Amino acid sequence: MTPAAPAVIASGKNLTKRYGSVTALDSVDIELHAGEIHALIGENGAGKSTLTKILAGLEWPTTGMLSLGGKPANQISRQTAIELGIGLVQQHFTLIPTYTAEENLALSRPTGALRESRSALVGRLTKLTERYQLPVRPRIAAHQLSVGERQRLEILRALDSEAQVLLLDEPTAVLVDAESVRLMKLCRELAEEGRAIMIVTHRLSEVMSTADRLTVLRQGRVVLQSDTPGRYTKSQLAKAMIGDAADSQIDRAHHRPRVDEKPAVLSVESVTHGRLTDCSFDLHPGEIVGIAGVDGNGQAELETLLCRLATPDEGQVTWHERRFRAGHPRDRPLAGIAYIPSDRHQRALASPLSLADNLELGRGRPWRAAKRQRLAQWAEPLETWDVRGGTPRTPAGRLSGGNAQKVVLAREMAADPDVVVAAYPTRGLDPGAATLIAQRILSAVADRHACAVWFGSELDELLAVADRIIVLVTGQRSVEFHPPFDRDLLGEAMAGMVGETESATPPPPGSADRMAPDREA
Repeated sequence: MTPAAPAVIASGKNLTKRYGSVTALDSVDIELHAGEIHALIGENGAGKSTLTKILAGLEWPTTGMLSLGGKPANQISRQTAIELGIGLVQQHFTLIPTYTAEENLALSRPTGALRESRSALVGRLTKLTERYQLPVRPRIAAHQLSVGERQRLEILRALDSEAQVLLLDEPTAVLVDAESVRLMKLCRELAEEGRAIMIVTHRLSEVMSTADRLTVLRQGRVVLQSDTPGRYTKSQLAKAMIGDAADSQIDRAHHRPRVDEKPAVLSVESVTHGRLTDCSFDLHPGEIVGIAGVDGNGQAELETLLCRLATPDEGQVTWHERRFRAGHPRDRPLAGIAYIPSDRHQRALASPLSLADNLELGRGRPWRAAKRQRLAQWAEPLETWDVRGGTPRTPAGRLSGGNAQKVVLAREMAADPDVVVAAYPTRGLDPGAATLIAQRILSAVADRHACAVWFGSELDELLAVADRIIVLVTGQRSVEFHPPFDRDLLGEAMAGMVGETESATPPPPGSADRMAPDREA
């Protein structure tokens, strides 16, 4: 006797969504089944987030039929969707920055009210973090949490409602590999409880190892659906997402620098700042230094120091033997620094402004170009960087995550920087976009003899781009790796299982303690 098919909890039939003349979704069919994990993949701008928002009640379809629990639900509100058991983790954070973690947790409930005492809210957050093994510090304002903690808090907010349908839009984009594996295991446990899980992801390995069903979108249309996604290879999935031109391999073919022959241009010397403790390393021309580690181990503090948003509590950062001080963002391009932040929407883009205006901002020069000149000036860079879904007049907030990141890169790399601070530059991007962005940064470093600090959460990417990799554990530099890299050993180091004394790789030349002249950059 054939077993009964799992119950359909949520579904969409012929869903189409138009924004003016732009068709974001075109006749999409999808079903979410109880007890299953449904993976939704596609290149940036394919319509994944739009479909997720429709299922969550944040958007209404232009045409088509949406059903929840077998009942029509075309024009429900987000509040109604929550009451119907639809949990959502959006691609971009929805936390109130000045509210603490536990206060943001309380606001996610259907009542949205802070009716419990502070101790009760902290207790509930603690129970959730222990139950789901997603650590988040209580009593800390959301803007002070690391990016990984904010992502984990968003997931806990969805789980707190006991939702029967969980819509997760890029939940692992800011998590390191070990955390992603743990989250996928959690999703399987939740599915076994009878919940329907939909995961939007660009990590194709997650699709092959975890998903029960698969939908692939390309340019707003379904190009592949399968109830056996594990039978596809990464190459086949990438080709389905972005067509015959699919190539997700990062190729660092240029000559790796011999750093012993080149003096350091940037030095981090015994720096302590927040959770970052006594960190030291040098950066040489033509070199890319990778920064690895589980989120929350000092990466955010190091990022803010390197992009001159803060001055260290102890120690110093020097650039050409001049001491770094916190300064205005417009000073960065004048100093030859390109900054690709970990949170592009908070630190890199002004969503209401046009792409042309965003490209002009932060370039270290007066706002002197007339609007017509700006529109004409930036049309070519947008085309060069393959920014889709907008023109120079389009508000930045309308772009998908990948296209928004390309806008940031187009602006930052236009100034021919000497050093690139790249904080998770390919986070949340499809394989094609990730490869394009990585290759552009690599080319800039090679062609201009620049250097880069590359913060990464995916080991394979770091192994492909870095000349050496520094692992941060509990805010300290734990160990440094040099080619040929040992992926397994690197993973153990990130988990705190390998210390500096156990490393077989020598320290970088010229890294002895020294104090540069006390001059300011």
